[in-house]
Amino acid sequence: MKLNDKTLVHAYKHNGLLYRSWAKPIVFKETDEYIILNNNNILITEKNGKKWVTKDPALWILFKEKWYNIICMFKENGINFYCNIASPYIYEDGTIKYIDYDLDIRVYEDMSFRILDLKEFNAHRIKWEYGPEIVKIVWETIDELKEMIKKKEGFFNQKLIEDLYAECVQKK
Repeated sequence: MKLNDKTLVHAYKHNGLLYRSWAKPIVFKETDEYIILNNNNILITEKNGKKWVTKDPALWILFKEKWYNIICMFKENGINFYCNIASPYIYEDGTIKYIDYDLDIRVYEDMSFRILDLKEFNAHRIKWEYGPEIVKIVWETIDELKEMIKKKEGFFNQKLIEDLYAECVQKK
């Protein structure tokens, strides 16, 4: 991948089936630890074929070794964060790929948060036999993210995200 390239993103479920696809977010920044995508007006295709376009400008941070990715959405009332509990990404065949492990954390502009999709996680954990190591990683990741959110650390620092977005917009 090169900076300013458009790429595809595929999210799979643990059973190997494609769950969701993002068409052509733009590579904004890449380091040894993560990649940041400009995720503005991106066509998303769901597993059932339903298509929709993102409505808020966003930066999407995917990690090479962390079991989550973070979408930083710029809404009228402030920055909201959406954390997907997911495998580290790989880049293969021109596509960023990861496995979605169902649980999500929604973080609001006041930094309050909510854990989402617990029923889905428990159903898939049993159905697709996640195994104790995956379940342990998922819950450790939830705890790690909760601490980061409470302390406004890393990419939960709103000033950092505002500065990154300003840089991203300038590079267009």
